[in-house]
Amino acid sequence: MVQAIGKWIGRALCCCFLFACVPHPVYHSKPTKGQTTRPRVPQTSKKPPVVVRPERTAHPLDPAKISTEKAYQIGRASYYGKKFHGKPTANGEIFNMYKLTAAHRVLPLGTIIKVTNMENGRWVEVKVNDRGPFIEGRVLDLSFAAALELNMVKAGTAEVMIEIVKSVD
Repeated sequence: MVQAIGKWIGRALCCCFLFACVPHPVYHSKPTKGQTTRPRVPQTSKKPPVVVRPERTAHPLDPAKISTEKAYQIGRASYYGKKFHGKPTANGEIFNMYKLTAAHRVLPLGTIIKVTNMENGRWVEVKVNDRGPFIEGRVLDLSFAAALELNMVKAGTAEVMIEIVKSVD
């Protein structure tokens, strides 16, 4: 019996020591001397993503006056972004959804193409650095930045015309 009481007292003391080690929040209703009333903003080491502004892009044309004479391909385009951001592309580059790039099934990687939104006349020049799209009926997958320039983010897809600006030798 004495042993049982000794074990019980020992366990109670261990619990008291453990509870004494747990930090308790300290609340102050008034700032103490030397403190400010402004809350501290935590400092983050993450830098915002770098958005590359294109030199020439998104000059709207009248959709009725768009010439398809130099078109390489006309079809439906979509865009991709967050899910693939930071992952390698087909040419080895790391995909950045804020750069003007695109994925095409057969165009040589590194080709510069002009993509025109046939619905609103906006156009943008992008670099083909990936393969895709892998959805039937789509001819091009654009980066998020390119989709923003073409004003197609809300719709998700758009009818586009592809023209080759600079091919890879």
